[in-house]
Amino acid sequence: MADRKPGIQAIDFFLCAMVLFWAKDGSASDKNQGFQANCRKLGDTVRIAATYRDIVPTEDSSQTVKALRSLSGKTSDPYHHVYGLTHAEPAFSYQFMPRWHIGPDGQVCALPDVSVEMGFSSMRVYLARELQETCRKGVVRDHEMEHVSAWKSHFRAGAKLLEGPLRQVFSQPRYYRTQADAQAGLKLWVEEEMKQFWKRLMKGAITAHRAIDSPLSYNHVNNRLRNCPPDAHQPF
Repeated sequence: MADRKPGIQAIDFFLCAMVLFWAKDGSASDKNQGFQANCRKLGDTVRIAATYRDIVPTEDSSQTVKALRSLSGKTSDPYHHVYGLTHAEPAFSYQFMPRWHIGPDGQVCALPDVSVEMGFSSMRVYLARELQETCRKGVVRDHEMEHVSAWKSHFRAGAKLLEGPLRQVFSQPRYYRTQADAQAGLKLWVEEEMKQFWKRLMKGAITAHRAIDSPLSYNHVNNRLRNCPPDAHQPF
């Protein structure tokens, strides 16, 4: 075998080192491109679920008109008689699970899977103790059941309409330095979105109840009360 000259050996080594460097650099680039591709697809895999839990309201006829006025907070108006009142305690909870990909340098792209439950922990319809006559009691009960229906309809619709906007909000991943940063960042992100949704939901519910308690609505109730037996009629 012929001897190889030192200069040729050095060139061969240099070429080999360059080939290895390019191979490693190309491999890292491929991994990063794969990471970015996985991140772009992440929004398509996110799971969003919103559920409404129904409740059967209870009826309470143990409170007086005076007590109901106090419960309603309308104590400043001595001429406002509260013969019926609906008290609901809304319930809203959510959970999230992180969904992420980790890049070759440890960077994390992440989105949350979110599940939401909404409904009521309790709902009670108060009818004043003074309402002994069936006709008047029925009229007031019908009015309060409008409030019950408003609560339920608003929350049921909220659950149905929530999934679409949440999918849109959580369609583009956010990037974090570490998994711990991703977990903390997703928590804040979900909390803020849920806070805004809850605020809008309750604002809409309050608007619906104000419409039910409008002067026009009260006039309708009063007209119905006037059709009850005269001996049982009292100012509403």
